[in-house]
Amino acid sequence: MTLRLSGAPCSVESIDWGKGLIPVTVVSVASGEVLMQAYANREALERTLETGYAHFYSRSRGRLWMKGETSGNRLKVLRVVADCDCDGLVYMAIPSGPTCHTGRWSCFHNTVSDLGVAGERWRMIVDAFRHARVAVRRGYGGLREYLYVVNPLTDNIPPPSPYLQSLIARGMAEDLANRGPDKVVAPEALGLPIASLASALLEKPMAVVRKRRYPVEGLVAPYRSGYEEGHYYIYGVEPGDRVAIVDDALSTGGTMEAVIRALEDMGARVVGLAVSLNKPQYGGLDRVRRMGYHVWRAVDLWVKVDGGRGILTLKDPHTGAVEELEVPVVEDRG
Repeated sequence: MTLRLSGAPCSVESIDWGKGLIPVTVVSVASGEVLMQAYANREALERTLETGYAHFYSRSRGRLWMKGETSGNRLKVLRVVADCDCDGLVYMAIPSGPTCHTGRWSCFHNTVSDLGVAGERWRMIVDAFRHARVAVRRGYGGLREYLYVVNPLTDNIPPPSPYLQSLIARGMAEDLANRGPDKVVAPEALGLPIASLASALLEKPMAVVRKRRYPVEGLVAPYRSGYEEGHYYIYGVEPGDRVAIVDDALSTGGTMEAVIRALEDMGARVVGLAVSLNKPQYGGLDRVRRMGYHVWRAVDLWVKVDGGRGILTLKDPHTGAVEELEVPVVEDRG
């Protein structure tokens, strides 16, 4: 039997069985999250490779066991990799249910310390907005003009750090996981990058809110944002679904309200909302709150143009930290 690695192949015979048991870490194929850690002997590894389901050796019970043999929450193993010394294994698996005996998705759910996750996320957000630009657009819905901020977080201009996007998506997923969604719903197109990451971390399927009609049954939701108007078409959501809406930004709230109303009308339950960027000056946050919804967001942003300069005021909703930046104003070519 051969374990196919990204480097060289490693046979079962070349595994270091000198201690009898070796540690095995199980990670989710979808999210990369660590699900559990246990031990395996040679027989447990061979059974895993033969059946495709995670087997281990129980030190306390002194026997071979398959994960899920009593609970039914098995781990379908798609790939096995060994470390450089061939004395530790990783099972890359698809879980069929919660892995932990407590009913949690992962056994690793007790935080010892985050060592500054929120602070590092904020530092990276501020650094990202140093590259932002302000464009003045014609406004809709009673707005004479709309100040659009071209930035790495929501427009991928310039492309943001994958570590920053990962930290934002993880913050979204941690908040939304507590609300128990069945699906993630994301408006195209700017919301798709961050929603895809959040969907993978939540290990829930993502339904895309389209801007064009498909020849299948769905919902129609007219919308008006601060700078455009049109129709959304929602596919892949059923009555009774518990959904979390993830988008790149919240400003006037026109898009968010239209999607929420359409989902509510068809019998789905919206259980959580999350956005990377919120622009409170346009009233969308208050609008959604009046509907009874909480919104997780990575940054609150106020923008103004003063003497040809764009002035950005950024606030961290989680720590209260505030930063003011001056950025260029550019011609809107949209």
